[in-house]
Amino acid sequence: MKRINKFELFYHPIFWLVIYLSIHLLIRMLFSQTLQVDDAEQIDYAQNILLGYPIPQPPMYSWLSWGMFQILGTGLLALTLLKYVFIALTFWFTWLVTGQLFQHLQTRYIATFSYLLMPSFAWHMHQGFTHTILLGFGIILSLHALLSLKGNPVAKNYLYLGVAFGIGLMGKYSFLLFMIPIFIAAVSIGSFRQIFANKKTWLTIGIFVLIIGPHVFWLTQHYQEIFLSIDQKLKVTSDNLLLDRIKSVGQFIGAAVAFVVPFALVFIISGWKKLFNIDKQVSKNDNTQLLNRFYLIIIALVLIMAIFVSMPHFKVRWFHPLMMIFPLWMLTRIERQVLLSKSIMRWFVSIAVIFTVLILSTRIAQVTIGPDLGNYGRLNRPIIETFDKLPISTLADSIIKTEDGFIGSHLLLHYQKNNIIIENRNFRKKHYKDSTQCLWLWDDDTPYTTPKINKIIEQGELVTYVAEFKYALFYALSSKSECR
Repeated sequence: MKRINKFELFYHPIFWLVIYLSIHLLIRMLFSQTLQVDDAEQIDYAQNILLGYPIPQPPMYSWLSWGMFQILGTGLLALTLLKYVFIALTFWFTWLVTGQLFQHLQTRYIATFSYLLMPSFAWHMHQGFTHTILLGFGIILSLHALLSLKGNPVAKNYLYLGVAFGIGLMGKYSFLLFMIPIFIAAVSIGSFRQIFANKKTWLTIGIFVLIIGPHVFWLTQHYQEIFLSIDQKLKVTSDNLLLDRIKSVGQFIGAAVAFVVPFALVFIISGWKKLFNIDKQVSKNDNTQLLNRFYLIIIALVLIMAIFVSMPHFKVRWFHPLMMIFPLWMLTRIERQVLLSKSIMRWFVSIAVIFTVLILSTRIAQVTIGPDLGNYGRLNRPIIETFDKLPISTLADSIIKTEDGFIGSHLLLHYQKNNIIIENRNFRKKHYKDSTQCLWLWDDDTPYTTPKINKIIEQGELVTYVAEFKYALFYALSSKSECR
């Protein structure tokens, strides 16, 4: 394979990365203005900078969303651009990490673009993830920082590692499932252990504590909310504990497999023997040993979790901290002093192109012909279009109130000059004094019923059809006093 010439941008992965992400961004912006659940949360919570929010997630992504809102205004563009900036950074730092791990350009290409063959990245990242995107960036940033520190143990790299760990943990609490095992794996290796025996390690600890400290303080005041959320996810599903645990083991194994397929198929088809014929020189490399020991710890951790913890609603994306660097690990095990075989490269490129085209086509079909095929999802829900059917008389000088957080996020998106109340949380209070009436909104896709209003001035139903699917938005107008 031809080596990259710095003047030949066409051959550089950044060129294809920009094209790939730009297409996904355009699909999101052009085909639907309806928010996904995670984006709707950010429209709501990122209205203000707080140390914590009423969701079981750290606040950094909401802070970043708030910052984008200040630059681009509250809207889908700000959220979408933020998402793809961090997806791009994740790919880019993966490329940098591959330079620390591998000798050959082919291996670097496969490792960097392996995310195209991991459904959690190739599909779900584009569908609605927010905090998980920051988690992924934090993981690969931390690995780059750790390897950079080993290569050059200077003060700035100690600070770099602390910043990376801080970003990861402030992105998503599950980052601990990566941070703790990778640290244990590192200190079990002599060359890494020497680094952390240095007094400069306090720089890492200090900047890490500085980053997470304010939110940790907030957690001490709201720990019950977090524990309640965890308890809902980690609970026994049946009275038969043995059966429950067997199911848990099956769920974990199934999730791990689902996370890396079809990437793993490339090597199952074309190079599976290489996985069991490890080059001794490669296996003795400290960086290779780091990933080997990380996954030994992960296997033990997964077995313990599967045996002692039951997750009735286990989701594949929860495996991000455990499986994100799996392709890097696999490739460290098979890279040789010679280039990877042409068969592996051929299979990888072919499957990557087919899988990418399939996903891009599916995303477009999802928001265009999906309803015609009987697939009516959240992105097809015509909330904004139905808002536009509201009588002008109901909007003029109105406080807009809803008990539905999903509708509320779209109100914040669409009506930026109205005082809006969502589940008794008051937004844009500066417009309250100019308001003379209260507009209540709810729809037929939520469990919320008609609100209790003493005196209704006007009410109605607005209907929008998407193919054969009906979306109904209900409204009622009352006096200003009833909004309180």
